[in-house]
Amino acid sequence: MSCTSRLRSINVNQATSASPESQKPSESLRSQQALVLHIKQCFDSLPRQVRLAASFVLDHPHEVAVMSMREQARLAGIPPSTMTRLAKFLGMEGYDDIREVFKNNLRSRGNEYSQRAHGLVELNQKIGETALALDVANNAIAHIQALCSADTLAAIVRAVKILSASRTIYCLGLRSSFPVAFQFSHVSEYFAKNITLIDGAGESGMMKIMHQAGPKDALFVCCIAPYSRRAVSIAGHLAKAGVKLIAITDSDSSPIARMAAETILVGKQNASFFDTLVPAFLVSEILVALMAATSKVDVKASVSETEKNLWSMGEWWGAEDTELPRMSRVSKPRSRKNDD
Repeated sequence: MSCTSRLRSINVNQATSASPESQKPSESLRSQQALVLHIKQCFDSLPRQVRLAASFVLDHPHEVAVMSMREQARLAGIPPSTMTRLAKFLGMEGYDDIREVFKNNLRSRGNEYSQRAHGLVELNQKIGETALALDVANNAIAHIQALCSADTLAAIVRAVKILSASRTIYCLGLRSSFPVAFQFSHVSEYFAKNITLIDGAGESGMMKIMHQAGPKDALFVCCIAPYSRRAVSIAGHLAKAGVKLIAITDSDSSPIARMAAETILVGKQNASFFDTLVPAFLVSEILVALMAATSKVDVKASVSETEKNLWSMGEWWGAEDTELPRMSRVSKPRSRKNDD
């Protein structure tokens, strides 16, 4: 049944239950991709309020899978019954059918890395190590070129203005995203004195954000799928406190993007089984470079003082270090000519 036909049928027979055959979702709607396409095709024929439900489903696939219908309706600003009406228009028995499609898709991604690892091995067997290495490199280049779009560059410039005007810049990235947050924090501290890295080790920075963070502050956060639950929780706490979030993430529908004052989207997939962080690293480095270039402090003097202190503390290997550290010799096991 087409969207228009189903709409007419529901309008004429609102008090009459649809037949099981018309309510049962077709096999073609069992995948998230097919269901999303179907919603887009039906969108213009839906009643105005039902379109709000449809927009929520299209814009927030992760929330559809993990949140209850009532929670989703509250976020969308509509009654829960509207979510059910959307399901009826799509030929489903209820909204749980829609959620089940999205949940199945989320479950299938649980072993995404292992599936991609298998594909990586097969690809190497087909094209060889050199071609595979070139493929990974070219993929990273494509992601970097995508960052040069006018929209992305404009978002970066806006993000720098927010960061530069902040009293304190908190830096957050957990699990695989931690190196991005650490690098941003590390380089920024060469010239900025208002940087706080939120580090999971020993809960570093946690007490400070609980009691001191506010509307005058900003949070630099990197969070890429699969999203760290703890990172989302910490970012949510800071957002409620009025802290402005500058997010590096991979989707407009990510939980971090929904809370952010500025979102910078980066690509992540490559030929390897694990997602690349190259684009995220580059964005963090661009942000730091622009912050330094537009800073009101004497950046040259600050960086020189930091370098001087690091040299005096013996942090770096210098010309006076003429001898390499003595390595302990590992004795090789003596071979036995026989087992006797």
